[in-house]
Amino acid sequence: MQVRQYISTSVQQLHVKRFVGKFTIVFMALLSLCAVFGLNVPGAQAKDRTACSGSDQAYTVAGGDTLSEIASRYGTSWSTLASYNSIADPNLIFVNQVVCIPAGGSGSVSQPQSTTPSNSSQPQAPQGGSVASMIDQVFGPYAAAAMNVAMCESGLNPGATNPISIAGSHAAGVFQILYPSTWDGTSEAASSPYDAWSNIVAAYEIFARDGYSWREWTCQP
Repeated sequence: MQVRQYISTSVQQLHVKRFVGKFTIVFMALLSLCAVFGLNVPGAQAKDRTACSGSDQAYTVAGGDTLSEIASRYGTSWSTLASYNSIADPNLIFVNQVVCIPAGGSGSVSQPQSTTPSNSSQPQAPQGGSVASMIDQVFGPYAAAAMNVAMCESGLNPGATNPISIAGSHAAGVFQILYPSTWDGTSEAASSPYDAWSNIVAAYEIFARDGYSWREWTCQP
């Protein structure tokens, strides 16, 4: 009886191993097909360079780009680009994806040479305007979450400061960025953390650097 049970168990285990082996082969084959055909399906939904009309400008997405930044470079809005290029999720664009800039844009802008944030890739500071409008301009599709964080951190007060020292630094400005430690690692290091525009731009750099995460802030969206 024990011998028969042992044989039966061995046969069942053999069948299971064969099934797992076949499943693994099929799974690996599917992965290979994805690699061969480059299943970049979401990116494929956007127009390609040849699909842009003669009056359009074609922009190829580089690493670190956001739709809001691209729109700012060309003097248009992220919502206009999303609609014009049939981009369902404006928070999701892909490297080498071609974005068509409608003729109403503000002229040709060269492709960025690196993914390192710099003043040249940032929108220009507005003349006047509220803190809320600056946040909307810099953060684009992330503006609502950014507004919640800034409101919680400083009440949108550019002059806000936290007297509590953290390793010799103090939280300062609209987004309460640690000054000078964290502040000195941004492109706005030469500016005052109490300048609203500079603080917002620096906050966006930190947010993007962290993979579009608010992990460095006590307040969350």
